[in-house]
This record gives sequence, C-alpha cells and structure tokens, in this order.
Amino acid sequence: MTKTEARRYYRNLRKEFTRVEINELSEKIFQYIKQFSFSIEKSFHIFLPIEKNNEINTYPIINWLYQQQKEVVLPLVVGDDMINCKVEKGFETVLNSRQIPEPINYVEIESSTIDVIFIPMFVADKTGNRVGYGGGYYDKFLARCRPDSKKIGLTFFRPIEHIEDAYLGDFPLDFCITPEGIESF
Repeated sequence: MTKTEARRYYRNLRKEFTRVEINELSEKIFQYIKQFSFSIEKSFHIFLPIEKNNEINTYPIINWLYQQQKEVVLPLVVGDDMINCKVEKGFETVLNSRQIPEPINYVEIESSTIDVIFIPMFVADKTGNRVGYGGGYYDKFLARCRPDSKKIGLTFFRPIEHIEDAYLGDFPLDFCITPEGIESF
C-alpha cells in the first residue's frame, strides 16, 4: 500500500467513528501509554486533537503528564514548518483557520530538548514507517530532534505489512500505540 492509498483508506475509516467511539479508543491508547516507564524523561511533545478529523483525544494524556511533573510541549505550524511550544497546566488554545487548536501562551523551545514525541498518524507499517497527513511537518521536526528521543506514534489502527513508498527522509517510529496494544520497532 502506498502512503496516498493508506491516507485515503484510513482517513475514511476514521471518519466513520462516533465521538463516543473516539473517546473509548483514545482511553485504551492512554492506558497503554501509562505502561511505559518515563522516569528519566522530562519533556514530552504531544499534539492536540483536531476534532473535525476524528483524531485521538490527547487531553487525558496531557493531564496525566502534568500529574507526573513532566513538561508538555505542543506543536504550532508557522509557515511551512513547526515550532515547539512549552505550555503550562491550564493552557488555553484558539482554533486557527483550518480548525487546528493552537496554544495562546507558550515558550518556544528547541527540538533537541524533547525526550519523547507522541506523533499523530493514520497508520504505520511493521518496520515503523508511518503515514501522516503528508505535509512533511513532522519529518522536518524529527530531523532536529535528538536521535535518542523516543518517537511514539498514536493511531486507532494496527500496523499494516508494508508502506511501499517509504524513503530515507522518513523517520521511523520506535513504538506505535493502538487501542489493541504497543508495537515496538
């Protein structure tokens, strides 16, 4: 399956989910996240859900990270790139013109300071290649991160066998978490 085919197929599957199903599946993903030992990791990059796209509800994960005394870093698209926004508990957001939630008050930080990256995606393959929205924002961002940063994809769907058009500029995941479990690559 190519990235374009996977993007189309899994976007359509995700569109069919009800809000109740999204919350139930998101909760299962969250329970698997809590099984990780993040004792030495301090800074966590995590996306905010785009509701119109039926994305994973990450707010429970964010609240849990604050309870664990972790730094929460949100992405913010600026032009054709993405910056890292460290936010405090109780942060506020505004929807941009594409209905993507963005933090209002934040401190911009360097990508190299981030320990764990939770990555939005449609699906991964069994070697950790991922299919996102196709804008390349996360590939640019991951290129600036430390090689030892944990890259964890979050998706509602189990990995597929193979993404045909994965290439060297793609950054493979270390883990993928679905409602059915944790895949390690």
